[in-house]
Amino acid sequence: MATQQDEGGVPFSIAHDLQQFRLLELPAGILELIDAPNPPALSIKSQAASRASGTPNPKAAYAVLCTPNKTFQLRQVQTSNSVFVTQPRLEGHGNEIPVPTTCAVASCTATLELHPTVESSAPYLKEALPIYDIIDGMVDVAGNGKSKTRILSDVPLSNGECEVGWKELIAFEFAGSSYRPSANTLAQVWKSINAAALAGGTKLDSQFLTEEILKAMDEEGYPSELITAIFRRLAADEQDTNGPWSCLDRTKTVHFVGITLLEAREGEANYLTAEFLNAWKDCVPESWRTDAELSTIKDAYVLPSTMTIAVKGVSASSAKTEDSTPKVGSSSRKWHERFGRARQR
Repeated sequence: MATQQDEGGVPFSIAHDLQQFRLLELPAGILELIDAPNPPALSIKSQAASRASGTPNPKAAYAVLCTPNKTFQLRQVQTSNSVFVTQPRLEGHGNEIPVPTTCAVASCTATLELHPTVESSAPYLKEALPIYDIIDGMVDVAGNGKSKTRILSDVPLSNGECEVGWKELIAFEFAGSSYRPSANTLAQVWKSINAAALAGGTKLDSQFLTEEILKAMDEEGYPSELITAIFRRLAADEQDTNGPWSCLDRTKTVHFVGITLLEAREGEANYLTAEFLNAWKDCVPESWRTDAELSTIKDAYVLPSTMTIAVKGVSASSAKTEDSTPKVGSSSRKWHERFGRARQR
């Protein structure tokens, strides 16, 4: 359909079969990324549909646009204005000479707006990752058969935000699946790390070869991927976590050990505060023992009585999954027990 034009006007026509387009409004920050000399890749993601039992109407997934480290939720806004996408064409009618014409090839009845969102990826990862738990020397878990890449692709957040949550949960890949360790498992593995460092004279808050600790713990049977994930979680801020060397942050590590020991004993009504403090001090290097005080984990514990202690709130890592399959493999052989209460000097 073409409009009648007076001499000097711009011919305009509308195609018979209009395509359906959506206009995407980009904020200034994303425009700057696109115009940069080496623009990063942008991606559109959405959360995988929930398959949780007892959820007859799972929440509908929504789409987000992601830069390497920021997330923008896509929202569709209807418009009452007539908005067209046009193309230049040569058109003629009958025996007329074709003339340049502006032709509308698509209509846009809605606009997609981008709204920045700041959200933790941890809740999404907790839902997607089975818990790797060690009970009585046996691994109690059912693998999900998913790689880290596949897991993160279903989290509606940028890769940078996903990596923060992955590191926070000490998630790891092992034997074709991805897991997050329970507090009980973390407590066991950390005790072995501390014992291996003690046996080898390794200062954990100085540069050390990651492989040396892995070799010292080889007989324990723990996945090396889990051990290195712990090192990444506790690494000093300036440490390159992708290289062969590790260096743990003392303050961060002492806090982590205290919280982990409390979470591993969650549900026990009579966990003595004195017993906890002794266990905590025994699980860190000798020179760090003075840091193992309740003030280090303030706001993370409660005192049910004058003599007992418990973790505040509910530990996300201590819950068991319903579909767990026991005895996937062996774990600790507890060789570190022979070192007893030896102290690092």
